[in-house]
Amino acid sequence: MKKNLHIILPFIVAGLLLLYAYGCEPRTASLISAGEKVTRSELITEIDLLEYKLEKGIADLDRQQRIRDLVFQQGMIAAQTGTVNPVGIITALMSILGVGAVTDDILLRRKIKAGT
Repeated sequence: MKKNLHIILPFIVAGLLLLYAYGCEPRTASLISAGEKVTRSELITEIDLLEYKLEKGIADLDRQQRIRDLVFQQGMIAAQTGTVNPVGIITALMSILGVGAVTDDILLRRKIKAGT
């Protein structure tokens, strides 16, 4: 054994290096969970999730802005002409009710998700 130590030792070192290289993936801090470490593929998944949430948030803000503009526009028409456009008011009310229903649905889903 002592006679072949110069041959056995490099194989042992190479085996340990291969074990380390395949068994210990590099990790970095998570973007979502503080104090948690993630791998490259998990980090890419977190970025995709954040992009999805960003897109949903922007769409929600755009929808709220359209409703706000619609209500403001109907108010301006009523103030300028002195008449009320019933179709415009019904459209504005339906939009407001739709946003309320979507908000209730989102809150209910969060409550159900938190309970499970």
